[in-house]
Parts: sequence; structure tokens; C-alpha cells
Amino acid sequence: MCGRFANVEKLEKLAAYYNATPFKGEEWQGDYNIAPTDSIPVVVDEPEGREIRRMRWGLVPFWAKDIKIGTSMINARAETIKDKPGFRDSFKGKRCIIPATGFYEWKKLTTAKEPYYFSPDEGIFSFAGLWSSWISPESIEIETCTIITTDANSIVKPIHNRMPVILGHNSIGAWLSNTTKEKELMELLIPLPDRQVKYRAVSKFVNSVKNDGAQCIEAANE
Repeated sequence: MCGRFANVEKLEKLAAYYNATPFKGEEWQGDYNIAPTDSIPVVVDEPEGREIRRMRWGLVPFWAKDIKIGTSMINARAETIKDKPGFRDSFKGKRCIIPATGFYEWKKLTTAKEPYYFSPDEGIFSFAGLWSSWISPESIEIETCTIITTDANSIVKPIHNRMPVILGHNSIGAWLSNTTKEKELMELLIPLPDRQVKYRAVSKFVNSVKNDGAQCIEAANE
């Protein structure tokens, strides 16, 4: 799974990188320790063009009765998104990109867990995601999203058996487009090549979701 990640890029750089119109209003300050239910920048395609919108991490299907379901839907397994009720409608027509500057996984030790930070060899990680629009009992529209996961590559596997689906920059258009065939979409949901990711053990400062800042990604024991 992917339960914590970072995105510390400025909104203007994200907009340029994805050739998208950024959201207005509340400023994106960047976050070294993004956790489920946080509000994050998400890239979507609309008829008027590509946009960056803020969404709540943890997908809430349109038919859900309670927003709390989102805490158990922060990830969607690539192997089941075509058929699982909570994800299949979004897979058909609400696909998105969730930008990241890195993600965390924890290695289980005998008495504790050791955090590791995985970051791109260059550029930005583009997580393949799904999104949904949910109407609360108070008639408030809330947009939510989930990160698709797949089998870990050989870099991540010693730490965890799953990793986010990370798309190459040339695959983003196909993933977002409503004209891409299902077979082609599924072919995109594969592990990132080993050479495109680097990693290191980092400070246990990141263990608490209350902590933020560059200390989260500092190498362990520094």
C-alpha cells in the first residue's frame, strides 16, 4: 500500500509540469508528510482543459452514506479496479494523476518499524489515481481520490511488497483521456523501472502524521 507521501513542489511548477490550470484560492504550501484525509493537489482532464484541483485523499464513492469510508479507500489495487464496486465507476471515467516528490514505506524489524523514503531519480512522481465526487448529507460536494498500487519493483520489495503505480510523463495523457481503451489503461499499471527510483532510510520523525518539514526526509542518524 501507500499510506504516506510527500509533495513539496510549488503549485506553479506543478502547473507547468502537467500543463494544467492551477486551482485558485487556498495556497498550496507543500507537505513532507501527507496522510489519509489530507487535502492534496490532483490533476484531472476536463473538456475545457487539464486542471489541478484540491481533493481529499481517501476515495468516497458517490453512493456512499458516510465519508468515513474514505479512510479504508486510500489505495486501489490495480488487479481489481475494473471490478471492485468502490472503484470501477471511477476507473471508467474519473482517472487522475496525484503528484508526489516521494513516498514512504516502513520496514518491519523485530521490535520496531524503520521508515524509508523513495524518490524519483529525476522529475516528479506521477501516481496513477482515481477520483470521485460525493455529496454530503448537508448537500456539500466533496471531491476525493485514491492512489492505485501494484507489485513492488526490486528496489521497493525488500521494504514492502506493494508500491504506487507511477506513470512515465509520456503516459499521463493516455491515463487521463476518456478515449483510451481499457486494455491500454491496464497495461500502464505496472511497477516503475528500478533505475527511476532511489531510496534511503530516514528519520523516525516522519512516523507521526503531526510532523512536517524537511526533517521527514533526512537520512537516518543525521
